[in-house]
Amino acid sequence: MKTKHMVVIGDAFKMAELDDESIQLVVTSPPYFNVKDYGTENIGSIDSYASYLKSLRQVFEECYRVLAKGRYACINISDIISDRRKYPLHAHCISILQRCGFKYVDNIIWKKPSGRKNGNCSGALKRFGLLIQHPYPMYYYPNNVYEFILVFRKGDFDYKTLTHDVKEDSKINIRYAKLHWNTDIWEMMPETRKGHPAMFPEQLPEALIRLYTYKGEAVLDPFLGSGTTCAVAKRLDRSSVGYEINEAYLDLIKRKTGYHEDPHSFEIIIKKPRGEMI
Repeated sequence: MKTKHMVVIGDAFKMAELDDESIQLVVTSPPYFNVKDYGTENIGSIDSYASYLKSLRQVFEECYRVLAKGRYACINISDIISDRRKYPLHAHCISILQRCGFKYVDNIIWKKPSGRKNGNCSGALKRFGLLIQHPYPMYYYPNNVYEFILVFRKGDFDYKTLTHDVKEDSKINIRYAKLHWNTDIWEMMPETRKGHPAMFPEQLPEALIRLYTYKGEAVLDPFLGSGTTCAVAKRLDRSSVGYEINEAYLDLIKRKTGYHEDPHSFEIIIKKPRGEMI
C-alpha cells in the first residue's frame, strides 16, 4: 500500500502543515522535564516546571485540533526525579489533555525487566541501594521499572463508516493479542540502540498503531526524536507525520524510516522556531 510521510524539522506548537481532523492517531513520548540532554533547546530544557506543562498543553491542543473525531492519542510518559524531587508528570499530563478536550480512556503500564535501566532518570535503579546501605525504616525508595502509556480519545467514533474490507485488511491477530495485550501491563524491553537519549522500542508504537488504526490512515508524533513512530507506521502501511525540533536527528530519521529507498513518499520541511519557514 502506498503511504505518505512528512517530517517537519521544527516545533509542534503550531502544526500549520496539517488540516483539522486529518490525523487518525497520535503516538508520542514528550521530552522529560529537566533530566535529559536532547542536544538542543526544547520543552524538556525549560527550567520552570509550570512553563514546561504550559508548553506541553500548547502542543496537545494542536494534537486535538488535527486529530479526527473519535480517534485516539497515546502518550508514553513517566514521573521523573530531578534534583531529588519527584514530579508526577503522568498525572499532570492527564489533566492537561482533559482540559484540551480529550476523554481519558486507559492507563497502560509499560513494565521493563527488573535490572534494566529506566529511560527517564539515571538514578532510577539506584534508589533501592539506599535501603541496602541503611537497612532501617524510612530509607526505602523502590527502583523504577515502569512507564505509563496514557490513552485518550477525541469524542465518539461512528463504526458504521468502516467497510467490511477495510476492517478485514487490518484485522488484529487475536492469538498474539491474548499473549501480549490482554491486560493493562505490557512487558517490553527498552530500546538499547544509541543515537538518541530516550528512544522507545518499536514494539510500543507498533502495538498502538495496530490496535487503534486501519491501514492507509495517518499517525502523528509531535515529538519524533529518532523517527521510530514514522518508521513503524510506514512498515505497517500507515502514513505518518513527525515533528522534531533538533535538525541533527534528521539523518537518523532518514535511515530509520527508509527514506533513501523511497524518497518520493517523503516530504521534509525545515522550519525556524515557532513556525517561521526557512
